[in-house]
Amino acid sequence: MHVIGIKNILEKKVRNKSSGEVRLRIMVVLGFFLSISWTMSGYVQAHEPIFGVGPRTIWKHGFGYEMELAQAGFPGDDHWQLDYHLVYGLTPDWSVSAETHQPLATKQQFFGTPGALGIMTKYRFYRQDVEGGVYHAAVLGGTEFPSGSADHEATATGILGGLSAAYEGRRWLLFGTGRYRVNLVQAQKTSPEWIVPYDVAVGFRPVLTGFYEPDVVLMAELNGQILGDQHQDGTSPSGTGGSRLLTGFGAWITYRNWAFKPGIQLPVYNDFADNLPDFLWVFAAEIHL
Repeated sequence: MHVIGIKNILEKKVRNKSSGEVRLRIMVVLGFFLSISWTMSGYVQAHEPIFGVGPRTIWKHGFGYEMELAQAGFPGDDHWQLDYHLVYGLTPDWSVSAETHQPLATKQQFFGTPGALGIMTKYRFYRQDVEGGVYHAAVLGGTEFPSGSADHEATATGILGGLSAAYEGRRWLLFGTGRYRVNLVQAQKTSPEWIVPYDVAVGFRPVLTGFYEPDVVLMAELNGQILGDQHQDGTSPSGTGGSRLLTGFGAWITYRNWAFKPGIQLPVYNDFADNLPDFLWVFAAEIHL
């Protein structure tokens, strides 16, 4: 679901001064979220990468809500974050969505100070149903507004466009996505002038179940970024760009209108100035209404 880019928690460290209390409150929030609307109508009918973006949309006038807990492990220090994502279907092939995130730094910050706001749209312009699967492709677009807070990552207003395609079959699923983001308005902090995120993912369904039965799809991903030169205080130093590559593994576990997505992402390569965490662990719960 993350149209704007890879996880914000990768971009900056957010200190956790009360991890025990934060984890307890996380469990309470997730427990409440997972307990509501268990028997509501609607079904999660499509998949996409856990750490990347795919071409799927939602049915006309359908709503989707996702809450994701993420933990980034830096040497000697773990950082927690909640991501929120809301999607609405204008038509079966055109959806709009909004997303934000919330660093979990202290007890006082847990229910306040959300991060940058992303507004996205996705239009599926191609679909071909074949025996046992479907091919489809979509164009992506969006913008992200910085939070204006030193506690959060976004330091530039950015606009993004891209293209995503997939094959979703009964046994195998394949995804490929490329995007291009330009940072239009730079803040005082250092930001790349442009970013090219890309995602490649493969899904495998080990057990073929019925439409109304629990379903598991295992996912393996490559998530990369090519970053332009950094920009700071009106300057654009040459030779400050770079690239980075991460690999992710996880699963989509769906039942009726619910989806649960555990996953872990590990760094493979990085020649940019920012440090990557040793790992990024996520658990997301999603409901379609």
